[in-house]
Parts: sequence; structure tokens; C-alpha cells
Amino acid sequence: MQPIFTLQYGEFAVADYLSNHIRNASVFIPSSAQEKGIDLLLYRFDNGMNLINTIQVKTSRTYYNKNPKYQGTLWFNRFEPQDNADWFIFVGIYADFPEKVDASSRNFKWDTIMLAFKNKEMKQFMEDVRLKSDNEKKDKMFGFGFNGRTEIRQTRGYSEERDMTRYLIENRNSEIENSFR
Repeated sequence: MQPIFTLQYGEFAVADYLSNHIRNASVFIPSSAQEKGIDLLLYRFDNGMNLINTIQVKTSRTYYNKNPKYQGTLWFNRFEPQDNADWFIFVGIYADFPEKVDASSRNFKWDTIMLAFKNKEMKQFMEDVRLKSDNEKKDKMFGFGFNGRTEIRQTRGYSEERDMTRYLIENRNSEIENSFR
């Protein structure tokens, strides 16, 4: 029998990032999709103990020209965060266009932008996802506008745009390193 294994790009991008940026840790990928809410395990062996972080990954492609203030926009469906995920990581895949190059040009590279939320933060975030027109009703989607890896703002699912830059994964590396249980 030939081994066949596939991994969605967003999960691969997160696994690759964590492997390269979280010290003394390994990434494990479940071979079964039966464990709901867990896409990756971040593992560390420390002082005779097996320590883990469980991770759920959500991925969006980038939409261009939705909001002229931003290079791109990401859209996600609202969901109920499961208790078994320690971290939720949102991944956006985008074409990083050099300045003054038309979007139809082939002169670009693919890049990713990632937001990382702890379980408690994700539950609060989802509770806050509301319609702008009626704050009593939950919105079915939420979105982020971004300009490269330096600015990201929530543009849908909240009463006003709010800065989400602190949730960029590169701003949370030390928290992830210190969150093993």
C-alpha cells in the first residue's frame, strides 16, 4: 500500500512557522480528521515531562479591492470555539505586490499573515462578533483588512474597526513558547 497524506496549505504554513520560530518544540500532525477542533500539536519534552499545545487552524484566501484602505481583506465564518484547542491561528494567503506594480503583473511572491488567539481570547472574540447595524445580533462572518505584516484591523463583525496587530503570530512567539501544559 502506498502512503498517501495530504495537508491543507494553511496547516502546513502554521506547522512550518512554529517549527522555525518556537524553540525546542516539534509539530505533530494528526493522521486522522476524527479529532474535531485539533489540527496540529506543538510538542516539547522538558524536565521529564511531555508538554503540548493543541492548535486549530482557520484559513482564508485574500480578497483584493474590497476596502481601498487595505492591501487585502480576509473573511472567516463565525464558529463556536472548542475547549480542546489551546490556540486558534487564522491564516491569510496573499500575493505580496511590490510597490507600483500592477496586480496583474507576474512580479509578486506569495506570503502569509497569521493571527494567534488563546482559547479564552477566541471565545471572547467570537462572543464580540456582532452585526454593525444591530449589536444584539451575532454576525455570521468576520473579517480583517491588512497592509502587509505591519497592520491588521478587524473590518467586519464588530461595531467599529479595531486594531488586531497584537495578535499577529510574530508578536506572540514568546507567549506560545511559555504556554505549554
